[in-house]
Amino acid sequence: MGFLRVLFLLALAVISVIASQHVHAQVTAYAVGQGAVNSVEVGVEVRASVLGRCGFATGGAPTGALDQADFDQRGFTKDFAIQLNCTGASRIAVSSANGGMANATTGGAGYQTKAPYNVALYVAADNGINASASCAAATLAAGGSCTFAGTAGTGTGLRLGGASTRANGSYLRVSAPAYAGTDTLAAGRYTDTLSITVSVSP
Repeated sequence: MGFLRVLFLLALAVISVIASQHVHAQVTAYAVGQGAVNSVEVGVEVRASVLGRCGFATGGAPTGALDQADFDQRGFTKDFAIQLNCTGASRIAVSSANGGMANATTGGAGYQTKAPYNVALYVAADNGINASASCAAATLAAGGSCTFAGTAGTGTGLRLGGASTRANGSYLRVSAPAYAGTDTLAAGRYTDTLSITVSVSP
């Protein structure tokens, strides 16, 4: 009988402790004049994240063509507007299919069938910072040494260190002075195709 009484008292003690814990965990607010606690403050932590994105804005990829007659005598220059849609730092790269303006005609002795020209990049961020570089098209062919040659990646291409989501005046420029090579350019049409890519950058 004494053992059951002790067991009963222990059970009451456990219930009392549990009840006490619940009382301390719960706070009740009362109307003014009806209790000491008139307000209850709780903290709610809200977390969210935004994944980085980077590409060309709608209609913002450089497009178009340049068709300049007698470019060997007159040279040429043309800007193609760029608008990025990058929420952080980005890289932009350019590759040249021919490494110059190429003529499909087979040139004879004393004639040249590839004309050099230059490619320049200028990109600007929303906060005003910018990056620029210029290279000969010959260095934009496969394996070329230009700093922005190839396909854009986390470590490849001209790096812009800020977000760019607006029309900030970015452009790609192609240009060439009048041809000054020792060999005469063979008559015909000269073409090249530039491929421009963009990527996020750490």
